[in-house]
Amino acid sequence: MKKLIVLLSAFFIFNQSSKAQTCGYLLLTNNTEVEMSMYDKKGNPSGKVVYKVLSSNGTQAKVNSKVFSEKGKELTSAEGTYKCDGGNFSVDMKALLPGEQAKTMEMKDMEIKSNNASLNYPSSMSVGAKLPDNEFSADTYTGGMKIMSMTLKVTDRKVEAKESLTTPAGTYECYKITSNQNVKAIFNMTMQTTEWFSPNVGVIKTETYRKGDLVSSMMITKITK
Repeated sequence: MKKLIVLLSAFFIFNQSSKAQTCGYLLLTNNTEVEMSMYDKKGNPSGKVVYKVLSSNGTQAKVNSKVFSEKGKELTSAEGTYKCDGGNFSVDMKALLPGEQAKTMEMKDMEIKSNNASLNYPSSMSVGAKLPDNEFSADTYTGGMKIMSMTLKVTDRKVEAKESLTTPAGTYECYKITSNQNVKAIFNMTMQTTEWFSPNVGVIKTETYRKGDLVSSMMITKITK
């Protein structure tokens, strides 16, 4: 269960948490690679997530995300589309599928049908603001038969504060954003997330909680352009 939470956090939180005021967001820039290090509840390294821009025209980008174990073994992989329209950033929530779910889309006998929900970040952000919620749903089929349904909800998104945060990749001025996330599939799991988001860069750090207890965290540790 702990590994599942970490993977959900990695693909859910970090694929969703981005915005660009001038479409200069880091993962809308060609040849960019971002490394996020993962830590367990005690602060011990537990792996990393690497995001790589496969193609971008400045306002829309295809980004590959890979999760690696603490020993460097690739665990999951997925691709998502990032867009910027008038300074408002959005990501197709299909990119928020957990890695193993996303991989089934590549199997010949598996098919995933989903809605077109996007998670949006407004161009203007201020302390106390409430950000838009959204819901993503997907059904998995094999041989024309539905074998599993999945629903992903992001709710109660609020800008709590503005803080300066220093990481191995640099120092950033960030908005501190909290939200609730609920996943329903063969399990039902609710998590609370705090993220530190820097405009035109993206999420710098996140902390994930269950029932008030810290489960995992992630922090940007390397940027390659």
